[in-house]
Amino acid sequence: MNNRKRISGWVAFCVAAIFIAGCIPEDSLQWSDDGSVGLLGIQEALYLVNGKTGELTEIAKQNVQPWPAITRDGTLIAYSQAVECSSLSQGLKQLPPGQVKIIESYAEQIKNNVLKAGGLTNNEFPFPDECIMTPENYSNWPIRYLCENAEPDLLKVLPDEAIKKGKEMAIGYFQLVVVPVKALQEKRTLTTSLFKMIGLKFSPNKKHLAYLMHTQEGETSNSFEEDALYIASLENDVKAMLVNHRVAAGYDWRADGRAIAYIRADSDNLRNDDVILGMLEEVIVDDANGNLQAEPIANSEQGSVWTHRCTGQSSSSAGMLFYPWQKVQYGLDNRIFFSSSVLSLPTSIRDEPKWSLFCYDPVTGTVADVLGLNVSNYTSQTMTMLQFALSPDGKGVLLPIEKNRFIRYELGTDNVTIPVEENKGFGEEEISAFLPSWKGSSEMSFLVSENSHFLIKAKEPGDKPARKEIVVLDRTGKDSRILSESWPDEIMEGFKADQSSGTLPIPPF
Repeated sequence: MNNRKRISGWVAFCVAAIFIAGCIPEDSLQWSDDGSVGLLGIQEALYLVNGKTGELTEIAKQNVQPWPAITRDGTLIAYSQAVECSSLSQGLKQLPPGQVKIIESYAEQIKNNVLKAGGLTNNEFPFPDECIMTPENYSNWPIRYLCENAEPDLLKVLPDEAIKKGKEMAIGYFQLVVVPVKALQEKRTLTTSLFKMIGLKFSPNKKHLAYLMHTQEGETSNSFEEDALYIASLENDVKAMLVNHRVAAGYDWRADGRAIAYIRADSDNLRNDDVILGMLEEVIVDDANGNLQAEPIANSEQGSVWTHRCTGQSSSSAGMLFYPWQKVQYGLDNRIFFSSSVLSLPTSIRDEPKWSLFCYDPVTGTVADVLGLNVSNYTSQTMTMLQFALSPDGKGVLLPIEKNRFIRYELGTDNVTIPVEENKGFGEEEISAFLPSWKGSSEMSFLVSENSHFLIKAKEPGDKPARKEIVVLDRTGKDSRILSESWPDEIMEGFKADQSSGTLPIPPF
């Protein structure tokens, strides 16, 4: 083996390890910038949290998708929810016209394949070779459409049992719901989609809602489901403006709401055995008048997932190895912080990718590693730190580390603290059960184990058995309280160390 192949093979091995070994917990607690209102998403249910008392208000009971959104001022929330359809006709009425055409187009292709084969293939409906509807439950749509609209030539080659089974297949869609915090009954559906919508974020000016749409082409086990970044307007009929494909989960809005930053995979095939390069990009999505730079797409017989494409100017500022769970967050003066791995060449066969936090300065056009040795000694081998969190004032950062612990670091200083002791961590090394979050700029909320010193108190007869709890700690590390003390056991039992997932299955409708 020549040196070039050996180096390439080693880099590929390291990247494969990156893809296989980590993920983001699907449960989350987010706060308004002042910490007065929280949004708790757990076990596909959603609750508002009173920042002072910890009191919960139920918003939705089931089928809520990962990573809902709350505005910075805490006045609006948004979430994605799976909805089962009672009938094919009812479901088609809920979908955008372009997505109805997708169903019709695939149904037609499946019909042609059935007629060509003279029946089913291996007792299955033969899908096209390239199809974004092959994952289970997405595929139910064209099959059910085909069976409920079966023509005589198709009925001649399909057994009655196959037609009957096709007509009974469960179908559903996803809806984006926006709710005013002070008028919870005034829920409105912003848009709907065949495909899973996750990872929502309001623009700071509350005019738009960005989201990731989850699709996958093919059923290859080592292919990652693609996240494409979209924006929906809260003020007009632009509901699915495509920003870009193959986007990492942690994107962010610029403070003025006119631009959005993300890390994009520079590859058409997200496979965990390929070296994939990524680019940090920023796209201007609003014009000077605050209107989305959206161009309607032309109608086609095949249909389309999106209704508009973004025409705003984009710029690339940093290159790196791509990882699907990387994060981007704007800091002070529109500096862009992002997490990434560091893999130097030449490299020893014993070297492993290291992790750090970087900052891109738009004024100087330079990238700098912002973690000193006193921090990187803890984080460089810990992939969970990819899900860092900047404080609203832009001066502090929370860096998750192994065993559901974290570091609080004041940027540009030697001020480093680890609130949870090493022997009080829990769960798997590289998979977090729950991420710490800033509650305003003066407090932090995080999950602790049953034996944490934050929970120690004199036991009295009748006390509840010990359980994990969410704790609020002030930035000085002196004052703490148990936020979740009054929460029902069934909610707290949802915080499992194994709830994180590198893949996000489609809910069974």
